[in-house]
Amino acid sequence: MEKYKERTTFSSLENALRLLNLFSMDETELSIADISKRLNIGKSTTHRLLQTLKSEGFIKKDPKTNLYSLGTSLLAMKKIILSRFSICQIAFPFLKELVNLSGESAHIATLWDTDIIYLNKLECDHPVRLLSYIGKRNPAFCTSSGQAILAYQSKDTIENVIKKGLTPFTSKTITSPQKFLEKLSRIKQQGYALSMEELHEGVASISAPIWNRNGEVRYSVSIAGPIQRINENSVPHLAQLVVKTAKLLSLKM
Repeated sequence: MEKYKERTTFSSLENALRLLNLFSMDETELSIADISKRLNIGKSTTHRLLQTLKSEGFIKKDPKTNLYSLGTSLLAMKKIILSRFSICQIAFPFLKELVNLSGESAHIATLWDTDIIYLNKLECDHPVRLLSYIGKRNPAFCTSSGQAILAYQSKDTIENVIKKGLTPFTSKTITSPQKFLEKLSRIKQQGYALSMEELHEGVASISAPIWNRNGEVRYSVSIAGPIQRINENSVPHLAQLVVKTAKLLSLKM
């Protein structure tokens, strides 16, 4: 909740949106006490918000545990939102081919403020626990998906990411702004991004930019897996597969 530190008061609408953003695949259920504490509002206010959201189908309550989770109204909205991304409609066969050829899980991602959000994911036969799923947000600066997009963004966009902070997640995370800019420059030269244990220890990923009809990079395609399978020996071949998939998707876009 760092982005809210400078604010001390919020409208009911803002609090409702903040409440909905608390839920994720990692935390699908929360108690009133948890929600109240994280939003820094009273339990009575939290209860009123939950009742309003519950009446509209955005929140549901388990009568046995008294825990709250997201409701069916959001599921319907998710389908509508994803349908707006044309890439979600055309990417499946390309991801399937990439998974078959690489043997790794494949993703489609887009930039969301200073993060990336996964729009599509297709698992391989031997997946590892990557903490990724459709709708999951990860920092853009330390993921190959984010780096492959950021390399082609404006100077202001890149500066915003750096100002947000290059927080270390592992010993391999790039925390120097200068080294980060140098990496983005290399990505543009080689046509793909490689993240070796920058976000999760033992996990590597390769991503390439997807161009739209206006010559802009708004999405990336990636594969991710354990460093035992994605390493200096396999990267050249795997990177070719990812770049080829990105080019095919760019043409389709």
